Amino acid sequence: MSKHKVTLNSHCNYGYVEYDDETKKIIVSIPGDLAAQKRVEEYLRVPQTMDVPGTKSIREFETVTLNAADNFEDFGVVLTRLWVNADVRVEWSMPPGMADNL
Repeated sequence: MSKHKVTLNSHCNYGYVEYDDETKKIIVSIPGDLAAQKRVEEYLRVPQTMDVPGTKSIREFETVTLNAADNFEDFGVVLTRLWVNADVRVEWSMPPGMADNL
């Protein structure tokens, strides 16, 4: 069993999103911005269709539909479009909890 957690930032309201490999459950927490939390939850709940680099070349894209809850790899790819779709940034290099005392 493994859980993966990354920091979220909604206009300086920090929280996190967590994916559990075993249960395939996604938990979103942005205590300072519940509206943003709901946007992220909705975005991650709905399958997302997007263009991603194909298997032949990074310059050749293919259209795929991914469900964030299906597996950790799809979860990560879906998160790359979070800012554009939910106005919430993923702070990939900031460990969860780091912003608690800012």
